[in-house]
Amino acid sequence: MCCKNKVVTMKFLAWLFLIGLVVAFIGSSFRTALNPESDGDFEMTKLLRSPPQWPEMGSGFENIFWIVQISDIHISAHRDLARGPDLYRLCQEYISLIDPKLVIITGDLTDAKDETNIRSIQNLKEWKSYHSVVSRCQKLTKAKWLDIRGNHDAFDVLNYESENNHYKRHSVFGKEVSETRQESYHYKLRLPFGNYSFIGFDASSVPGSNRPFNFFGYLNDKQIRRIKTLSEESRSSNQTVWFSHFPSSLIVHDPPVLRNVMREGLAYLCGHLHTLANQVGRLYARQKTGQLELELGDWKDNRIFRVIAFDHDLLSLTDSKLGDWPLVIITNPKASQLFSVNKEPVEMIQHSTHIRILVFNPDPIQFVHVKINDGDLGLMDHVQGPLYVLEWDPMEYRQGLHEIKITVKDQAKRQKTFKQHFSLNETLPKFDFWPRFILMLNIFSLGKIVFGILVFSYTLILTSLRQCSNIRRFFVHGFPVFGSMFNSLLMKVWLVSQYTSLYSIVIGCVIYLTFGPWFYGELVRGHGSVVFVWGIVFQHAFIPSGITYFYGIFQVLFFNLPLLLLLGHILDQKRRLGYTFRFMQVSFTYAFSVLLVIFWIYVTVQEFPTAYGHKALYFGPLRASCVLIIPISIRLAVKQDVKTPINMNGVH
Repeated sequence: MCCKNKVVTMKFLAWLFLIGLVVAFIGSSFRTALNPESDGDFEMTKLLRSPPQWPEMGSGFENIFWIVQISDIHISAHRDLARGPDLYRLCQEYISLIDPKLVIITGDLTDAKDETNIRSIQNLKEWKSYHSVVSRCQKLTKAKWLDIRGNHDAFDVLNYESENNHYKRHSVFGKEVSETRQESYHYKLRLPFGNYSFIGFDASSVPGSNRPFNFFGYLNDKQIRRIKTLSEESRSSNQTVWFSHFPSSLIVHDPPVLRNVMREGLAYLCGHLHTLANQVGRLYARQKTGQLELELGDWKDNRIFRVIAFDHDLLSLTDSKLGDWPLVIITNPKASQLFSVNKEPVEMIQHSTHIRILVFNPDPIQFVHVKINDGDLGLMDHVQGPLYVLEWDPMEYRQGLHEIKITVKDQAKRQKTFKQHFSLNETLPKFDFWPRFILMLNIFSLGKIVFGILVFSYTLILTSLRQCSNIRRFFVHGFPVFGSMFNSLLMKVWLVSQYTSLYSIVIGCVIYLTFGPWFYGELVRGHGSVVFVWGIVFQHAFIPSGITYFYGIFQVLFFNLPLLLLLGHILDQKRRLGYTFRFMQVSFTYAFSVLLVIFWIYVTVQEFPTAYGHKALYFGPLRASCVLIIPISIRLAVKQDVKTPINMNGVH
């Protein structure tokens, strides 16, 4: 008896230790996900300038310039062949008229997918098409063009020196990047009224896995050191703007310090998420460091582009689509939602003498009219180029949040009204919840948290129930609908836990998912690699691939849990029907089993092998075993004598 108590005590202590480790891991990951900058927050300290240092924000055409951003062009040899010609149309009709100082393209220059839309391959024809369009665009404007790689531009590329890294020969900035052997670069725009830094960094993983395992960006220690150096170089500039392809929430690096490195920057420009099927609105956020993160919708399907204005070092912008006219940017008073009070001289707004807006339009403007709240301020005066101004008294609006409306009509009878909210007391309206959630979390850590909780809960519940002698003690009473459902579910799971063979299968599948290799395949052609939930092992490199945790979550939700419930349902039916139970005659159970097998045959044969070759099928124990485990475990459940554990434990 003493020996038995010692064994129980040791089991309890072992479980307690394991629970402590898991809770510590989940808690650490949760803290990282919610507060990803492990070096600590930076206070939003406003850097005030004294009045003598303020350039007058009046009616003059000075201290102002603008740039254009495009993202996710996806020039393809197989789909939507108008992407390239439409880009040239943008240059002819818009960029030549807007006349920006810079044009920045934030990744996914080409599509890099074959005609099946599944396999990833760098297509030289696509790169030559991109190079041809951009070269012709450069002849239409004096603007400096900058571009950076996206994940599609790194598909199937082993490293920067690879022959199929066409970015280094057929992009705007690739040659310079190749010569310096640095994936990140700093371009300083020198203007009569100051210097402005634009820092681009390539966060595409090296090696560049084929899709879908390069959805997350990755920065190694060398790249972080390089980015820190560029940040130091930009300190003397009036403003610094960072740009890359991936949102910062989708860039994996350990420890997560990227946002802190970029903390002196006014804004971070990115793409990658397209418009998320137009479900969450514009993806804007203000990070805890005060920096704006501004994701731009895609050119690929939506033909979206962005114009960003810097008026007396205050940033304003408009996101537009090809075909939109006129384009209007209200630069003063700027939108209070875009305030970055510790990086911009926002106090200048309340000391300004004129409302200032930029109007870009191919036809002459007939009038520009201004209203603030319900007050009519009148017509604006044209100064020069796209700049229109109107004298105002900002002190009339020094308290609260206000709305400015600009109505523009041109001689082609086009008329549009633009409005935005502003504040002079630095009221900061929050961005929408979902854009903030997506851009401000560390999604890599979030994936680890959810996966860890699922695996831990699954294992803990099953193992705890296995120690239970009478499951009815845990039944819920007094809630007819909920209680009945809960009790039925609890009985099913408990029954599975009582049979060593079934328990070993369902627990073993989860343990293998967590620790074992998923498959061996060519994530880069000609180079084998092994995929685990915690990352991808290449011959000479390791990439902590964040997307694998979400595949792990998918596996738990669509294989492990359905299998567990299916086996429990079979055992419960046997408990209820006794010797009259016939598996083939239980239509729901039989149909669900067949559908589950068919689904996993499709997933096993179609997904990884199609993307990574047949080796991913032959040497893919995670997915291939699913097809075998389902019928084997069902047969074991059908053959079990359900009365044995029930009689032993006194459950009826």
